[in-house]
Amino acid sequence: MVAGGTETDRLLIDAVACERRIALIRNDRLARLWIDRGGPARFDIHLGRVSKILPEMAAAMVVLDGVADGLLPFDRIDGPLHEGQWVIVQISRLGFEDKGPKLTGRIAIEGLGMILRPNEHPTDAKRGGLVELPRKLKDENRRAVLMTLFKGLIAREEGITLRSLAIDWDDGALAGELGQLRAVWKRAQAALASPTKPVVVFKALSDADQLIERHVMAGGECIVDGADEFVRLRGLLRARGLDDAHLVRHDGARLLFDDQDIEDDIATALQPRVPLPGGGWIAIEQTTALCAIDVNAGGSDSDNDQARRAEQVNLRAAPEIVRQLQLRNIGGLVVIDPLRMAGKASRDRFETALRDAFGPEMSGAVQFGGFTRLGLFELTRQRGGIALVDLMQGRLPDPMPTRTAALNFVLRSVIRDTRSGQGGRYRLYLSKDLVADLAPGSHGQQILERAMGMAPELAADESLSRADYRLEKL
Repeated sequence: MVAGGTETDRLLIDAVACERRIALIRNDRLARLWIDRGGPARFDIHLGRVSKILPEMAAAMVVLDGVADGLLPFDRIDGPLHEGQWVIVQISRLGFEDKGPKLTGRIAIEGLGMILRPNEHPTDAKRGGLVELPRKLKDENRRAVLMTLFKGLIAREEGITLRSLAIDWDDGALAGELGQLRAVWKRAQAALASPTKPVVVFKALSDADQLIERHVMAGGECIVDGADEFVRLRGLLRARGLDDAHLVRHDGARLLFDDQDIEDDIATALQPRVPLPGGGWIAIEQTTALCAIDVNAGGSDSDNDQARRAEQVNLRAAPEIVRQLQLRNIGGLVVIDPLRMAGKASRDRFETALRDAFGPEMSGAVQFGGFTRLGLFELTRQRGGIALVDLMQGRLPDPMPTRTAALNFVLRSVIRDTRSGQGGRYRLYLSKDLVADLAPGSHGQQILERAMGMAPELAADESLSRADYRLEKL
């Protein structure tokens, strides 16, 4: 399936800095933005050690390798737990804010074409050897062929969920990926048999990688700015014998996100006020406890009927509210203050417009509380990681960007300045705390060397703030 599930979806990938920014364009508008800076990923598998039992939470704390301690609920692992016990666990939810990752002992090893569950839970024993095929596969002959193939490959304690992407893979490709996923489980069992310290047993694809790979493997249009990422994705397609005509490398004088006006959309997503088509605007204010959204009619198309005008503005606001929640990656409690609507029918149409805009998220990620006595509309949206404003700027209300965000901003800006300019030697003046991040041998220096032909000389300038720089031609 193409990302987002429609033929009009395309991905733009900016991979010119130490991070990747992935923009999902739906119907010619920025719908989602992901920023991938590496680090832990959902579905990573760890050998961990139980550090503390928390009876009041029906869970245990588990020490992991390279990330904060994770919370393992008792009902997500077989058998009792005790302090000092070694366990194989998987990250089911990444940590965010001051919360560590949430863990599970029910392992599901993610592949590109399938998911392997190597140790089905005892209560699911009847599911042993279960093969789950995509519902979209309607060809009964193909379903029968796949069922016969997997029934002959998997053991009773295993379960397989086949992805839509792999419906047409040949038997060798399917058996080969199953073997790779089994090898992961064998490594985990070997680590558990002779533990010495917490380790990462399996590094899963990040959410960004999963999105990208499924999109390009399904033939979705994808434009890439960054030679390494383009070569990686082209190799992925060619390894499967797939055409790569839909994968395009951006080689213009401007950076991809500048060329496609994505930077302007990102800037808007970092502002509290968002204009609505046809006039009016919404104000978005995030706090620790909730997100408040206010609908305003100022500047909207005139209508002599005030009630009809209010409903029109609210209905224009509904899809934009959902778009902004998704784009900004806002979760938790959301309270919307729409323009006052006279009757229940108008309120029902507003709620329906929100439901339609959320689409598949209504299957579990979003819960509606409905209208309150004061005319506010409440909903909750499942948190899915770090909010966009925190990724881009660091934590509010501090306007100073994080060091990582500043480094990527400077890298991208320098490449923008020199992409259409002359080659040669440059001196790059930076704030003191960024000079070390671009020191010889660093990833950042390697990026600049490839983009500019040679690495620039570095100089610290105490007058520069963290995200400022000055570039001089030598």
